[in-house]
Amino acid sequence: MDYFCTIRRTPGYLLVALFCAVYIPFSIVLLVPIDLATSTSDSQPLLALPRNVTFATWRVVYWLAFILTWLILPVLQSYLESGHNDNSKKIRDALRANARYQLITLGVGLIGLLYFYLYAGLSLTSLKALVIALSHTYSLIVSMWFMGIGVVQVPRAMFLNGSPERILASLEERAPSVHDHLAESQTQFNDVTSEVRSLIPVKDGPYKDWIDDLLDEVPKTGGAPRTPNRSQVTEEYLSSLSFRLRKSKMTFARYENEWNSLVRNAADLMDIVQADGSRNLKFRFRKSTLSPRLAYFHYNFVRSGFYKVVGIVTTIFSVILIWSEIAQGTRASLLGFISISTFGFIQELLSFAVIAYMCIAAYSSLAKVKVFNIYILVRKHTDSRSAIFYASQACRLTIPLSYSYVSMVPRHAAASVFEEFLQKSINLTPLGKYFVIWLPRFILIPVLFAYFNLYDRVQRVLGFGQEFGDDDHFVGNRAEGRDLINYELTNRRSELQINMI
Repeated sequence: MDYFCTIRRTPGYLLVALFCAVYIPFSIVLLVPIDLATSTSDSQPLLALPRNVTFATWRVVYWLAFILTWLILPVLQSYLESGHNDNSKKIRDALRANARYQLITLGVGLIGLLYFYLYAGLSLTSLKALVIALSHTYSLIVSMWFMGIGVVQVPRAMFLNGSPERILASLEERAPSVHDHLAESQTQFNDVTSEVRSLIPVKDGPYKDWIDDLLDEVPKTGGAPRTPNRSQVTEEYLSSLSFRLRKSKMTFARYENEWNSLVRNAADLMDIVQADGSRNLKFRFRKSTLSPRLAYFHYNFVRSGFYKVVGIVTTIFSVILIWSEIAQGTRASLLGFISISTFGFIQELLSFAVIAYMCIAAYSSLAKVKVFNIYILVRKHTDSRSAIFYASQACRLTIPLSYSYVSMVPRHAAASVFEEFLQKSINLTPLGKYFVIWLPRFILIPVLFAYFNLYDRVQRVLGFGQEFGDDDHFVGNRAEGRDLINYELTNRRSELQINMI
């Protein structure tokens, strides 16, 4: 979690919620293998729990995930998005916003149920089964979508990281876009900053403390601000201004960090690529604990070889997962065959490896999603709103990922605790027999989209602010990007020389 957020700067109440929301999804990496292994007859697993303890654990995981995703995290997100300066008003805003959302959702759902009841002739029992089936189907499709993207992206990223030349090319192609976003975000931040400083002449009033807090968050110097009319300085205006200031500040910090990281990585990769002739690697902008000769050997052979080996292993896992989903319920399922042939600790180890890879695939693709450029994960600069949003989405994938794996694994003997507790309620038969049969095959759609990189085309046509493509598929002017990076490196080298003098 510290990779995306700075723990020391994150409030304690937020850390607790984020920790629970992140811990719950990854708990299935151990819980599902233990559950399946202990439910198998004549099995001697290395890790085992009594059946009643496993049942209680599943209940805690399910209800805690439910409360977090439907109550705690949405309220926290609305609380942080509120622009008010008073905590009580923030809480009131958060509760009002979530109540409005829940009422709208409930109203739309009741209208749909009323339609099916009056015109489709469904009974109340059938309607209940249909609602449950639709809710679980949505979560299953979302989890399968992210997992389908991840099983393509993860091996591709590993092979990409194994080639310094390809990584450098992808960074040079990304550079113009990142630089443009940085310039645009800086302009927006300067505009909001100027608007905040314009409140200085009118701050002597009922909102003096609020305005002083805003002024503390902006630079002291800048362009000549305009002076607003005192009648315009209302509680609603200051609330909106506070929200826009925090948003523009975080957006600017996000792109500044992304640009600095891109330039820093590009500089290191240039040094690695240019060292092929002399076989001595010396970094220009950072120190290395390795000797030049050993550094060259490490970055060009050891590191690259490691990523390529990991790429081969993850490719094998991806093929097994995709084929097992397609062949689910048949003898051709690779995961089913391997599971039937293993018992005890070996079965636990297999389940652990497969579920861990499913989580890595699903959550790595989730982390790359940019929702209309509002929510985004950035190393060390993820704002609290984005952290809560992604933690909530990750928490929602807990039960669907568990269901997907349990459905792919044939039953040795007694049903697992997960099947007894949840899978019986995840009944999709009201949606039709063929729907149940073809749902696992849905994974082919995101796999093909990711493999042929169709997301950029859909994004350009529909104008969505989502991005699933990896660094190898950014389309841009590589020569322009190389010039921007070299110009930035030249400026930094000059500043470094000045500081040394």
